[in-house]
Amino acid sequence: MASSIGEIINTQVSQNETSGQSSIITISQQLVKRLNEQKANTAVDFENNGELIRTRQKIARLQNFKNRISDNVSAATKAKNAVSFIELHLDSMKAKLQTQLGSNSSEEKATLSSEFNELYAKINSRADGANQLIQNRFINLIGNTNGPEWKTDDLYSSTNQTGGFTKIEGAYLGSNFEIIDQEGFAWRLDNNKAVYLQHLNDGTGSPTGKQISTTDLNISSFNRSTNQVSLSNGIETLNGTINRGGLEVLTSEFYNDFTDDVAIQTAIDDIDKAIKYFDSGSARLKANTSILQGNNNLIKEKVNLLEKDVSNIISKEISESAARDKAANLKFTLAINNINIISQNSQGLIQNMLAGAQGPGPAIGVFGLLGF
Repeated sequence: MASSIGEIINTQVSQNETSGQSSIITISQQLVKRLNEQKANTAVDFENNGELIRTRQKIARLQNFKNRISDNVSAATKAKNAVSFIELHLDSMKAKLQTQLGSNSSEEKATLSSEFNELYAKINSRADGANQLIQNRFINLIGNTNGPEWKTDDLYSSTNQTGGFTKIEGAYLGSNFEIIDQEGFAWRLDNNKAVYLQHLNDGTGSPTGKQISTTDLNISSFNRSTNQVSLSNGIETLNGTINRGGLEVLTSEFYNDFTDDVAIQTAIDDIDKAIKYFDSGSARLKANTSILQGNNNLIKEKVNLLEKDVSNIISKEISESAARDKAANLKFTLAINNINIISQNSQGLIQNMLAGAQGPGPAIGVFGLLGF
């Protein structure tokens, strides 16, 4: 049976509607593609930002230099900090001694002896503990050394990127001592083991394995002018010459445990000499360390300023990129809205065509029943 004109129009209009919607979809897809391309083109490009690259290169050079001198700064800083404590301990030793001049209390003298030795041990602990590992070697500017010369390490360090450098001369600021016996061996006190250990006195300081316990080991004689000393525990005897290191202050037993004012004044005199030596040895170290620390702090400040510049550059790039994206999104939104309007209008036009193609509906009432 032949199709009616209405069916033919209906079919054609449906095809047109489908074709129109397909075209709108294609246009929308093209718009989305273009938007993505625009976003790709407007994305933040940090790799090709010349100002950012140059700033980061400056930071890298400064950081590399800072890393090269960081161990040197640490070694010098540890020594400088230890020096401050040693100075306080020396002052405290002298003050405690001065307060006991004229005292007849045996208990106070015993307390003084104990406190004096504690401060003495702290001085050596501070000096020997100022170690810093630099290229697989421990460096200590003020301690961790032995006789016969009590030589500490020196430190050479760059001070700037253009080739400047400084030498920080070490100075032994501890107060250890050793007893050189008649055969030339060095006997060194090990407080932790409570023994005197025998060492070679050839610069190597290698232990020989021989030792004498400090238990009941007392001073039999001591000549302060020649530093000749004799120690005995009733069974073993240690005779030799005291080789003083650094501050050259001795433990309380070498001052008769402060049993009288003469012994106390002798200790005060030794501490006064130690303070003069300390001031001379620490002055250069403090000055050169301050230079090194100052340059290191200056590098930190420069790096911080450059990092702020990097942050500002990045923020600016992100803001500009966001503005470009916002503009592209706005254009896309307007285009989509226009497509929606066209789509809605097209759909209304098609619906009108469908209604016209189908003709008017049946009349209402009797006329409708009659087919009109």
